[in-house]
Amino acid sequence: MLSQRLYAALGAKGVYTRKRGLDRETNKALLEQHLRGQGEAGSPLSELRQVLPSESARNVQSLLAELREEGRVTLRGQRRWARWVIASPKAQEEL
Repeated sequence: MLSQRLYAALGAKGVYTRKRGLDRETNKALLEQHLRGQGEAGSPLSELRQVLPSESARNVQSLLAELREEGRVTLRGQRRWARWVIASPKAQEEL
């Protein structure tokens, strides 16, 4: 990717921002917003990857791990039956 200064000189600051992508906190907020809409059913990783199609599977997993460490989401189940859900308020208080 080219530098921000070059894009600015070309009059294309917006292109730089788009190519750079969203920051981590914004991406985490998008994942959390999607999970809130899913309720108790939660979402599998494959569905959450659709929320952030420009991010790699590893990066989406990293974002989810951060959300879990912060007590904002939790993982229920294992393997292909695993579903990410919003953490209960009680679980958030324990952190």
